[in-house]
Amino acid sequence: YIAFIILYRLGEGFVMKIVPLFLKADTASGGLGLTNQQIGLYYGTFGAGAFLIGSLLAGYYIARRGLRRTLFTLCCIFNLPFGVYALLAWFQPSSMWLVGGGIVVEYFGYGFGFVGLTLFMMQQVAPGRHQMAHYAFASGIMNLSVMLTGAVSGYLSDALGYGMFFLAVMLATVPAFLVTWFVPFTYDDKPNDK
Repeated sequence: YIAFIILYRLGEGFVMKIVPLFLKADTASGGLGLTNQQIGLYYGTFGAGAFLIGSLLAGYYIARRGLRRTLFTLCCIFNLPFGVYALLAWFQPSSMWLVGGGIVVEYFGYGFGFVGLTLFMMQQVAPGRHQMAHYAFASGIMNLSVMLTGAVSGYLSDALGYGMFFLAVMLATVPAFLVTWFVPFTYDDKPNDK
């Protein structure tokens, strides 16, 4: 369980601090050259809406099919934005529709996939006599993973450049897919067939 919790958000930990820098950096530096107003609009309006929609749809999806059957799909959608950012870094589009669409994909994927991790911690890690302590421990491990990868992401981004950095992040998600595929379920996970 600990390996799953650490690896599920590994890619996100790398990109969390770098994406805003990438969006703001000028195109000569490999970025997209967005203004603060554009970033605020894309993240604050479209991103927030996409996150909410992704979270709601994931809740319905899991309720219908069960977490065990949907967890790998949730992981795939959660990690989809890293491929989108790699494409944005490689092609550096000037179209605000493409850039805004990439941010919408990021937040939709984050909302959709994060529900799976949260529900897994609630269903599989937390049950027992000390539910809150178990859930708090799992949340701490999850955030430690994000903090450690975030701490080295700047060095990695500077060394590789944005295009290669996002490609490296995509490769770093491979263990997340593997551990998600093989993670055991100790407790029953029954879908809501109503």
